[in-house]
Amino acid sequence: MFQFFLRKLRNERGFTLIELLIVVAIIAILAAILIPNFLRARAQSQVAATKGNLKNIATALESYFVDNAAYPQPPLGNTNLLPSYARALPPDPCSGTVFGTSPGYTYAVPSNPATDYTLRTNWTVAGVGAACFAAASPPNGNNIQYTPGGGLQTTP
Repeated sequence: MFQFFLRKLRNERGFTLIELLIVVAIIAILAAILIPNFLRARAQSQVAATKGNLKNIATALESYFVDNAAYPQPPLGNTNLLPSYARALPPDPCSGTVFGTSPGYTYAVPSNPATDYTLRTNWTVAGVGAACFAAASPPNGNNIQYTPGGGLQTTP
């Protein structure tokens, strides 16, 4: 009886080619479904980080305005905004550029510095930050801006 099992084990040495191809096909189908979802989730998390960064910078700008009765002139890195109102200016998570440089965040003050300001992202459809551009406001994809009167909004 023991010899029967030994002979049976020797004859079955491994998987057939068909079995291996089926397993590889299943893995490929799962990867094709999951990889786009992971990429979209990553872009959405970068957009959420961008919104948080813009709100934090806006809070620092408002604090500066309360103390000085005017908004600081660009670039923000050369003003008294650092270190009194913010520890550092955050880089854009989508493009990786430092604050105030293209294609990252931009800061603009109108001709009258006591009125308003605009914080904005500069992502492009096919360039730097393209995944974030698409995830910002599906289906048409927009950049994000912050103004004191309007808050966070997408730009056309």
